[in-house]
Amino acid sequence: MRAAFFTFGCKVNQFDTQGLAAKFRRKGFAVVSSGEPADIYVINTCTVTKTAEQKARQLIRKIRKQYPRALLVVTGCYAQTNPDTVKDLPGVGVVTGVAGRENLVELVEKYLAGKNPLWRVKPWDWEQRPGFSLYQPAFTGKTRAFLKIEDGCQSFCSYCKIPFARGPIRSLPPETALAEFRRFLALGFKEVVLVGIHLGAYGRYLGFDLAGLIRIIDREKGNFRVRLGSVEQVDFTPELVTAFSQAESFCPHLHIPLQSGSASVLSRMNRPYTPGDYARILADLRREQPGLSISTDLMVGFPGETEKEFCETIDFLAEQEFSRIHIFPFSPREGTRAAKMPGHISRRVKEERKKRAMEAARRVTAAYRQKLNGKTVEVLTEKESAPGTWEGFCGQYLRVKINGRFTGNYFVNARIAGVESEPLSAVPLDKDM
Repeated sequence: MRAAFFTFGCKVNQFDTQGLAAKFRRKGFAVVSSGEPADIYVINTCTVTKTAEQKARQLIRKIRKQYPRALLVVTGCYAQTNPDTVKDLPGVGVVTGVAGRENLVELVEKYLAGKNPLWRVKPWDWEQRPGFSLYQPAFTGKTRAFLKIEDGCQSFCSYCKIPFARGPIRSLPPETALAEFRRFLALGFKEVVLVGIHLGAYGRYLGFDLAGLIRIIDREKGNFRVRLGSVEQVDFTPELVTAFSQAESFCPHLHIPLQSGSASVLSRMNRPYTPGDYARILADLRREQPGLSISTDLMVGFPGETEKEFCETIDFLAEQEFSRIHIFPFSPREGTRAAKMPGHISRRVKEERKKRAMEAARRVTAAYRQKLNGKTVEVLTEKESAPGTWEGFCGQYLRVKINGRFTGNYFVNARIAGVESEPLSAVPLDKDM
């Protein structure tokens, strides 16, 4: 039978989807692309925003209308937190959340044998510190592989449902993480991205930490590079700053969520740092590694956010040298403290502040790109966007285009020559293949 997979949300979800697809292959199912007709459609959902949930519902209805005989299987964070809503959607035959999802393929086989709907959404047991099922995705046709080394979050930011969706912190043992890293290299990947829900908490309850894993991986030899996923400001211990800065195989890029540049808003968000704390970590990292690329997330329109608090955020952005800024308006999530807070901002004001923040972000990121002009970067080629023109990401996580006769999944040293917008343009310093 043919199975197709759809993914909403973060890189961790992308990893999980690829791992589930690999399990289906091992069970004899033919995994096809999401645009092809299939007998089974697996939708891996996200619950970060209302929009993510809405898109999942729309897709489910679309597939049901287009392929009424197909089995619809819904899993992921939205299914974990809102199972009753999901199972009532038309045509859904199997529902499982994040907890216990390692048995999804067996649930599908059971459904196919009996044609009876199966709802298997288990609550999280916060008293235990379990590991997580080791998926072994192949990421077929990709140049970059994601390796999930951590899952779960216990921070309980006041606006976020993710702890309820992903459960408690748990980590791959370092020897298992290293074995999986080596497996990706053996498959030919030139870049491996270490990801997690709360990546900086890696190794908690194992007596280990992310700094130790960075040192272990950096001892590996070969033609590859490693990228860290999102790491919280509070997780940058002196040991982690040093380990990352000294690691030769790790990309000169970090994603450190900010969320707000106002201390009072961060306090209401239950984010355990101030803008000053955040700025000091960036200064420490840049002192150890000048030119480091730092991207971030920013939320506007949090309940009670005044014009003064919003302007504090804009001013803070102007003081930092972010390479990329992802901006999104606050979305009330059922069951979170922020959803019940007074002072919710109107949609009109949130959209207006988003536009202003994006304009400020354009100035900040343009200034960072300008500092790359004339610099030599390492580009990992991904696709030939036009005859003789290749695109890929440099180590600083900016898209770059180069001219030459290359191939995909190939490292090219290039000098940046155009920085007005992405993709940056660069002149290859390496000879054609």
